[in-house]
Amino acid sequence: MASYKVKYMAIPVGVSWFSASQSAIDHLLPNVYYHVKESGGKQIIGQKEISRTLEIDLTQAEETLHAAFLKSYRQQIRQAEEEGVTCYFKDDEIGFFAEFFNQFARNKKIHTVTPERLTEMKRHLRLSFASYNGVVLAAHSYIVDNDLKIVRAFHSATRRLEDSVERNRVGKANKLLHYKDMLEFKRQGYEIYDFGGIAMDSDNPELKGINDFKLGFGGKVVDCDNFYSYGYVLLRKLSRIFKLTSETSE
Repeated sequence: MASYKVKYMAIPVGVSWFSASQSAIDHLLPNVYYHVKESGGKQIIGQKEISRTLEIDLTQAEETLHAAFLKSYRQQIRQAEEEGVTCYFKDDEIGFFAEFFNQFARNKKIHTVTPERLTEMKRHLRLSFASYNGVVLAAHSYIVDNDLKIVRAFHSATRRLEDSVERNRVGKANKLLHYKDMLEFKRQGYEIYDFGGIAMDSDNPELKGINDFKLGFGGKVVDCDNFYSYGYVLLRKLSRIFKLTSETSE
């Protein structure tokens, strides 16, 4: 189980991914359960929401995995490698990752992340980077579940909004990084690469663009069951009323 505690309005909140186990009072305490795939056959008490995500099967052969990508993706991945883009994991670069992501987030006007929040997730957190001539062009964070062999893309940031870099190279580097990440997780025995949320029915052009980007890697769209304990639902309502903080998943 990938589970950890985060501070939400200074109150500890339990966060679990992919599996759920509730004690007698867990539904009254602030707890969230994302993308639940197993619950030991027990009913989870709380508010249920359904979302969608894109899953890629990492048990398939590398050639099959690669062949499912759009032809243009395969070409750009090859070009990035030929140009000398390098990809690597460095899980202890939490401070650098937060700074890199937050620059991207501010440009996109989306939620930023703190090093403290990433540190709270550290037992289940992986960080990867794509670099060209010593300059990081793209960075990803992942939540990993060693028991269920699932890895989920959590944050993704690039320098594509900055004028000081070649945007075409950044896009190619980001695709290469996703592919190299998949191969490394596959090598480590993970079975599912969860690409994160898919907003299939959205009319938002930006969300549609994100959907198209993810779908270009193949895989299949699946429904996800998310559960929020009654204690967490109350906490979230108070947070939104007083505009105190963002969601626990940010």
